[in-house]
Amino acid sequence: MGSEWSSAALRELVDISTEKMVTSGIPKESYVSTDNMVPDFGGVAFNDSLPSVAKISRFSKDDILFSNIRTYFRKLWIADRDGGCSNDVIVFRTKKHLSPKFLFYSLMDERFIKHTVQTSKGTKMPRGDKSAILQYEVTLPPLPEQKAIAHILGTLDDKIELNRRMNATLEGMAQALFKSWFVDFDPVIDNAIKAGNPIPDELTDRAEVRRQALSDKRISTTQQGSVDEPTLSDRKSLFPAGFQFTEELGWIPEGWEATTVSEAIRVNPSTKLKKGDLAPFADMKALPTSGYAISGVIEKAYSGGTKFQNGDVLLARITPCIENGKTGVVDFLTEDDPVGFGSTEFIVLRGDGDLSTAFIACLARDSNFRKHCEQSMIGSSGRQRVHNSCFDSYHLALPKNREVVSQFNALAVPSFAKATSQSNESKTLENLRDILLPELISGELSTLKH
Repeated sequence: MGSEWSSAALRELVDISTEKMVTSGIPKESYVSTDNMVPDFGGVAFNDSLPSVAKISRFSKDDILFSNIRTYFRKLWIADRDGGCSNDVIVFRTKKHLSPKFLFYSLMDERFIKHTVQTSKGTKMPRGDKSAILQYEVTLPPLPEQKAIAHILGTLDDKIELNRRMNATLEGMAQALFKSWFVDFDPVIDNAIKAGNPIPDELTDRAEVRRQALSDKRISTTQQGSVDEPTLSDRKSLFPAGFQFTEELGWIPEGWEATTVSEAIRVNPSTKLKKGDLAPFADMKALPTSGYAISGVIEKAYSGGTKFQNGDVLLARITPCIENGKTGVVDFLTEDDPVGFGSTEFIVLRGDGDLSTAFIACLARDSNFRKHCEQSMIGSSGRQRVHNSCFDSYHLALPKNREVVSQFNALAVPSFAKATSQSNESKTLENLRDILLPELISGELSTLKH
């Protein structure tokens, strides 16, 4: 640490903002609560609704927001916009001569989190003690070095955020393709419209959307699909031009069949692993809500739990994990470790035949499927679980012409591979950031050139 470094209590560096604002005065994407702050310094997943209260706390760009409930969840965010937040979110506003980003990284230090946990009040729902939090000592370099440290750590975070956004795009495209082909049956509707065939009444609203799209020339029937419509082009010939009625799903494409999830894929299939065998282990924290890379895998002796192998999709069976689409794809096993195991709160979904990992992962995150899982949960309040039997009552429409599935795989599998690769890169960058952070903010590692 340089001779110009000093230390100060947090209360000397920030004010806790107590400004209020009218709830209706902000857009939905600017409201932050403890629920939509992502654990482990994951930022914020913005709500699609506002709270019913009349007033909320105001925050401004560059304020630092910290969830004051169960602070061990490590929910911290530096605001990139103006907005409002719930009362259980502390709004730190930095004073002059302090870099907000440097302070943000100082509060990412595990020493700060430990301090908030140890001084929290309450047992069932412990809350941080604001007076005690403001007593936390922060090490301060001169302002130029604060900015240099924030730049180094911020560069890593910027790349992590870029990967997250790219993954969201890749996953969104794969998810949209799955919904278009296997839920909304867009290519079949388009073919029926072109052929002048009747459209079932239940599909007339969707058909009108497709007619408008066709008239706007946003879908080409002769050329390669546009960015807006990556689902069609010459692949339309793989789809029929009419519908048939089924008792299970209503109207589905001609030549397709209605089948249950448990008939189409394998649910919690048996995998060989003996007690005492060393194998990769993943707990519930390993499953992401964005990206499909499973992280935090360790080696331990098998003593029971859900077993999996490469290519399996792991789905969380508890709420709210199922609501958030918490799903992971197993791709980290090797010849030396061909089988892994994890929490009994996982459900293992394994492809059977040509249904790829990408197809199953899209199914697992499909909103209709997740809603079905939620509605079929069993157990007492607060400990409800998705039961395996729910997969016996959820039906899919699948083509007998499996070339449709092959084409879906050709389009979706590369997106999943890229997203998983970028998620793994982000995890490496996060580990590097977490190593550098305490050394940089303590002065053990200097940013100055000698």
